[in-house]
Amino acid sequence: MKQKEIELLFRQHYAKLLQTARTLIYDEDEARDVVSEVFASLLRFPAKPDNAEAYLTTSVRNRCLNSLKRKDTTDRFRMAYANELLTAEQDGSEQEQADYRLDCVMDFMEKEMKPQTRRAFTLRHLGGLKYKEIADEMGISRVMVYKHLAQAMEQINGFIRQLK
Repeated sequence: MKQKEIELLFRQHYAKLLQTARTLIYDEDEARDVVSEVFASLLRFPAKPDNAEAYLTTSVRNRCLNSLKRKDTTDRFRMAYANELLTAEQDGSEQEQADYRLDCVMDFMEKEMKPQTRRAFTLRHLGGLKYKEIADEMGISRVMVYKHLAQAMEQINGFIRQLK
């Protein structure tokens, strides 16, 4: 595909593709990035699809889903890291300190976190539910679940740093 053809496709489909991305990831800046990446990939790897609109829509959808998967992986890593900080292998006195810190974190969550953030965190990490299950349970989108979990981890990590 030539650059002029890509520019024409950009003008014709950008608004609709941006709306699709916004619907999936609920983040304006990230949605713009996803759509831009799709058009940039056309410049790097020119393809001549039969149905350009369907190709572009599918590409945007797939990039959005990949972005959500990366966020889920990042969240799991953050939780594992926080868990490691709290429950690393320790001897008796260190274990008591870890137990005390865990109690402090639980108190902090109860007193300082917004109820929805605390509920999302509890359903995910104590209940073992997946993002979709949490979203269905709470009546919110998966992206909002991610945002609540990211906020909870940020608050907990900040609190843990204060304990040290």
